Amino acid sequence: MKRLLTTAAAMAMIVGLTVAPASAQNRTVVTQSGYANATASAQNGRDNGSVANQNGRRQYSRGIQDGYNNFLRMDQYGTRNNAETVQVGRDNFAVTGQEGRRLSSTTIQTGRGNVAGTAQIGTDNRAVTDQDGTNNTSGIIQVGNGQDVEVRQRGSGNISVVVQSGYN
Repeated sequence: MKRLLTTAAAMAMIVGLTVAPASAQNRTVVTQSGYANATASAQNGRDNGSVANQNGRRQYSRGIQDGYNNFLRMDQYGTRNNAETVQVGRDNFAVTGQEGRRLSSTTIQTGRGNVAGTAQIGTDNRAVTDQDGTNNTSGIIQVGNGQDVEVRQRGSGNISVVVQSGYN
């Protein structure tokens, strides 16, 4: 329940959130427990922040940022989950929270001021967010098994919210 509340709180933060200024450097924080977990982080530019938390086994996360004042967070609990976030530009914010088995999330943001959040609980779910432009917002929540969603937004000021639950 604690993890569910953490995921829900992360999604709630997305609404109306602006990226807070960071110090004049890039920062990466990685916390892993369990076994056979892997994470990778690459940052080019300045004032970028990356946080990856993984608990369980065989989790993989990858964060790539190029630009400045971007922030990403990926939290995973369970088995064989995969989270990838790529941000190019400035003032972009992305949060991913996953709990379960064989969950996959990909977030790609190019431009300025984009916000994306993905929360998944269950087994065999897949979520893709691809935003290119300025001030776009996307929120995805999937609960259950076998859920699949792709959101692609181009331009300025687009907003999308996808909520799926059930079992396939």
